[in-house]
Amino acid sequence: MAFGRREEQKEVVSTTQTVIAKDLYIKGDVKCEGVMRIEGAIEGNISGNGEITIAEGGKVKGDIQGRKVIVIGRVEGNINAKESVEVLEHATVIGDITAEKISIEEGATIEGKCITKKPQPVITEPPKVEDKEKK
Repeated sequence: MAFGRREEQKEVVSTTQTVIAKDLYIKGDVKCEGVMRIEGAIEGNISGNGEITIAEGGKVKGDIQGRKVIVIGRVEGNINAKESVEVLEHATVIGDITAEKISIEEGATIEGKCITKKPQPVITEPPKVEDKEKK
């Protein structure tokens, strides 16, 4: 690191992949740092830093928060993504969607608001110089 310069810290996302199988039902909140694919059903909130996919036949009743969210199945709850949300054909979302980028395919159903937010710029501040007392 050079003097007077702050290097950007990159967010490290786990490469672990978690699959909630189609015959699995979870009641309760779920947190996943890596990639998650939901083929079954979750009744509870989901949070993570990776990509979260609700597969065809997958159902979520609760809020979802992640880096990127892809909906192919059904979500009853709000979706908040750091980067993007994709709602594919035949998917259903009942709730608000908030992300930098939102993509909705023809044939998808949404009952709620879609809110796009501007990307947050990385702010690098110069080091603070303290005044020395004069004697």
